Amino acid sequence: MLAGFVAVAGLLIAGDPAVGELQVIRTHNVRDIVITILGSADAWTTGENRFVMEFDSATRKRLVDIGVPTLSASLPSAGQSSLQVAARLTRADVPGRYIGAITLPRPGNWSVTVAWTGAASPGSATFSVPARQQPNVPIRPLREGARP
Repeated sequence: MLAGFVAVAGLLIAGDPAVGELQVIRTHNVRDIVITILGSADAWTTGENRFVMEFDSATRKRLVDIGVPTLSASLPSAGQSSLQVAARLTRADVPGRYIGAITLPRPGNWSVTVAWTGAASPGSATFSVPARQQPNVPIRPLREGARP
């Protein structure tokens, strides 16, 4: 298990020597599944975020195959429609672990929806994930009606 974690960490941080161990960004329980999002910091930032998402059995404490997951995020925006983004996910070294990337145009508490299609237990969960402003990157205003 540790070798698999190290391999995933290597995939996630390849080419970025400043990144250390993975940290838990968010953990969420839904029925008998524990969803954990891991990244190089304890929160996402504006711009591209690479992460690992794991699905564990709450009772057995091991990774479970949940089929094909999706992750989408929305951020309410004052005076405009909410921002909507989707993550790109690929299966990692073992069933139940996925490598993802998501690009967030704004800081804030994003409402994240994770859904999966596993034959044994299809489901979904919605929870909050924080995103901070990336240091030294100004927030660009969105034009009226523009998509991020």
